[in-house]
Amino acid sequence: MFTRRQFLVIVGGTTLSALLGGCAGPQAPKPTPTPTPTPTGAATPTPAKKFVIPALFDLSGPTSGVGVPYSQGAQNCTRWINEKEGGIPGVGQIELVGTDYGYKIPEAVSVYNRYKSQYNPAVIVGWGTGDTEALSKNVAQDKIVYISASYSSHLDDPSKTPYNFYPVASYSDQARAAVMWMKEWWDKEGENRKPRLVCAYDFNSAYARAPIKAVKDLAQSLGFEIGSDQNVGLRATDTSSQVLAMKDFGADFVWFGNTVGSGAVIAKDIKKFDLGAILVMNQWGHDENLIKLAGEAADGVHGATGHYYWGFESEAPGLKTLRKSIEEYGPEEFPASPFIRGWLNVRTAALALKDAYEKFGKITGENVKKAMETWKDKEIENGISPPVTYTPTDHRPTTKALILKIENGKYVMASDGWVEIERKPEWLGW
Repeated sequence: MFTRRQFLVIVGGTTLSALLGGCAGPQAPKPTPTPTPTPTGAATPTPAKKFVIPALFDLSGPTSGVGVPYSQGAQNCTRWINEKEGGIPGVGQIELVGTDYGYKIPEAVSVYNRYKSQYNPAVIVGWGTGDTEALSKNVAQDKIVYISASYSSHLDDPSKTPYNFYPVASYSDQARAAVMWMKEWWDKEGENRKPRLVCAYDFNSAYARAPIKAVKDLAQSLGFEIGSDQNVGLRATDTSSQVLAMKDFGADFVWFGNTVGSGAVIAKDIKKFDLGAILVMNQWGHDENLIKLAGEAADGVHGATGHYYWGFESEAPGLKTLRKSIEEYGPEEFPASPFIRGWLNVRTAALALKDAYEKFGKITGENVKKAMETWKDKEIENGISPPVTYTPTDHRPTTKALILKIENGKYVMASDGWVEIERKPEWLGW
């Protein structure tokens, strides 16, 4: 019997989970057909091998609005690999074991210790920045590759966090791409003065804080005036005072560092108080649910991202595979784009396990790490995100990001394709 905070994704298509916190869960999978009895005298088929990949999800905490579709993407990718691809060559099928830890660091540590003792895993698929950074010393000591949904640059320097990986551009490089886009826009469309930028984010969230130094450093070097940071909680329901402070400063741009729920609140207040600034959000701050929650106030919102969103299938053919998985496995309500990130993380884990087995003949966390550090322009999922390169001295997967814009309730490109950030050695790890 699972506790209220646990669920299990079982290979072969059966999901034993109800997504928590009143969130809609994945569509119930189709029943597994009853196996045909083995004829008398015939050899009993050998059951397919299963390789456990433990995972941490937030299905009930302050980031559950993006955590639920992310978990659905992870589940669908698992089923797709098992059912459509026959598992991982040489390794077998995947058993994705997930726990809702509610975005609480102590709970994440407890879950990690349970995973380590119960499964002795080579790879764990993780979630938030605070818990991922808190566990970075543990995974290094235990030699467990940790593929997180946190894209904090603090996890990029293998001299400090040798077992941490993720497959898209870091928060800092996405933010740098946003600042570069702001400067380019201002030079073409702005006034004959320095542009003014304000950062709004949850001061108590490691995730929201992670790229702020990178934002300000690059903006100052490009001639921006930087206003006072505005504290907006992840679960904020009113940002009037923060928006009015930005208006007093005369902000032209706002960098927003939270998730979608509070993102919708600040978008509405910016419209309500006629701030007149361009709101640019980090990757977890904007998706299709922002459009639903913010309504007309979402129009004109910009967002950084390390991968293509729904609607860009012509640029990213891999999205068609994800759509097919949703048609077959659910969820019934089409998920927002964080679904794509869950898929990419499980696919990254599967590719890493495959390469470790092929290179070393044995899967251990150390072998998985070594295999990933040989990746050069590794394609993750058919154009959804840029190819990935890791080395033993640099775990930045890519330094390319897109800037998208919401226009008439749909996503369009704001940047001219991928914005590539210089891979400066001094930017490694922050």
